[in-house]
This record gives sequence, C-alpha cells and structure tokens, in this order.
Amino acid sequence: MTKMTLREASRLITSQSSAMTKGSDGHQFEAAELQTRNITPVLEAEIAAVRAVAELLRAQLTDSRKECERWRQKAEQLALPPPAPVPEPLRRRLWWQPA
Repeated sequence: MTKMTLREASRLITSQSSAMTKGSDGHQFEAAELQTRNITPVLEAEIAAVRAVAELLRAQLTDSRKECERWRQKAEQLALPPPAPVPEPLRRRLWWQPA
C-alpha cells in the first residue's frame, strides 16, 4: 500500500476529472480508478496519528501549566514584602501660616 498524506488523499477523493493524474510517487492513474480505490484505511491511519499527536500535545500543555503554577507559588513564597510606606516629612509651620 502506498503511503500518502491527508491532503493527497482528499485530492484523490474529490478529483472528478477523467484526465490522467500523476501521484507523488510518479505513478499515473485515472480519476475513474479513484472511485474504486479503497483509501479508508489510509484515512483512518492518518486520523489515528493526528489524534495521537493531539493527545501528546494536551499532555505537554497540562505539564507546562502545572510547572508554571509551581513556579508561581514558589515566586510568591520568595517574594519580598511590599515596601513600608514612606512617612511624609514633618512640615515645619512657619509663624505666619495658620495651623
């Protein structure tokens, strides 16, 4: 069985012309031949591969989020307390200013 990409498989399915088509491996076939060709296993394999990659990416995203949360908690533990407010300097009242 010839391996093909999902794009190639979709092109094979949607092709309606009776002209000769050249595949990626150099093999030529007619569009009528595509009607009888069973590419379901190829599509199922592609779908399974995409689902496996999606599951791996979800797992990596979950791990990254957990690690980010751990770092955030550690940063909050080590964070310096907010600076104490700076007292306003005492203003000397001059004898001509009202109280």
